[in-house]
Amino acid sequence: MCPCAQKIDVPIRGRSFPALLSDFQRQLRNALTCRRSLQLDWSITVTANTIMPISEALTSSFGPLSTEFPKPPLPYSAKWRFTAKSHTVSSPTPVVRGCCINSESDRAERRKLRPIDRCLRHPPLPGKEGYDTVSLEVVDLLKGGDGHNSQVFTVRLLDFESSSQLLPRKGTMLVAKVYDPLYFDDDEGHLNPFLCVDRYYTHEANAYMALSELQGEGIPRYYGSYSLSLSVNSVHTRTVRMILVDHIEGITMADAKPVNFAKTIRKSILKSIVDLESRIFEKDIWLTDLEPRNVMIGSPDSDRPGVVFIDFAHALFNRRRDDPPLLQLDHFLGEYISPVLRWKEIRGKGDYFSEWIDWDWDPWLEVEFAHTIPRIKPGMRERWPDD
Repeated sequence: MCPCAQKIDVPIRGRSFPALLSDFQRQLRNALTCRRSLQLDWSITVTANTIMPISEALTSSFGPLSTEFPKPPLPYSAKWRFTAKSHTVSSPTPVVRGCCINSESDRAERRKLRPIDRCLRHPPLPGKEGYDTVSLEVVDLLKGGDGHNSQVFTVRLLDFESSSQLLPRKGTMLVAKVYDPLYFDDDEGHLNPFLCVDRYYTHEANAYMALSELQGEGIPRYYGSYSLSLSVNSVHTRTVRMILVDHIEGITMADAKPVNFAKTIRKSILKSIVDLESRIFEKDIWLTDLEPRNVMIGSPDSDRPGVVFIDFAHALFNRRRDDPPLLQLDHFLGEYISPVLRWKEIRGKGDYFSEWIDWDWDPWLEVEFAHTIPRIKPGMRERWPDD
């Protein structure tokens, strides 16, 4: 069994099917993606496709939805103007078993304190405040509202004072991503919103910096990390973190219809995805959340539309989580791993991209990336078996 495998325990007796399904889905969401099997108590074997942190044994009682708590109105609305200050992000937070799960004391606090008071009690990780500033105006909310893991919106760059960050000219449209725990979906109290947003911010900002060579090519240009101070009342303010990136013209694969793309173009898109993901993996970054919703198709009407990856909040560094058993494995850091190994049978990604693929995948993959086969070492075949 894989050292990071998780047994899903779903009590059946005396429970309705909807309750069983809800319990199963909740536990499955928290299972580790490791390309191995999870054994359920009712003897059904499934493969997990997400990499949320694994919790300890779950109880059947959960709190109310995070959206049911009283909160201030969402500030990130059109025409809102604000100024953010540069912030040097800290190192990526460790990702281990249960790292973003609420403890009993966390759940007790959730029951007793208002969400806004919890935010005051749990500020983001410190990092280092800078002296650069950017003034922005919200244009449109792309993804967000109460019950979202982040707030993503287009902004217009009004003004800036920067000595360390190369910013585009004033008036440029950018995308701001804010990691605000107040409006975070904590899965009925199962997840700790403060630990989660610290993880997402530190991992995404550090991923952009580590992938600087790909900015403007396969990923958006990155314009830095910032702190934003939000008023709570006449006395208190709270701080949230933010990043700024290019506004990418195009459409996500999740919103596009595969039938509108000829097979030759779909093959070109999938080849670009495999190639780009493999180049990122060579930088020792594992994109565990690579799904159609996080792949932009630029110039979709072109004969050769490009792809751009977005959202690196779930990126893992050194190609692994930080659990002690995984530290002992040889991950061939810094070496290129042939897609013929890592993308064989799409390695669990087929569920996400299957609507785009109507050809025999493995033979096509071996032909398109035949030039990478000589770089495969024996140990790599053991680490990523191709059978």
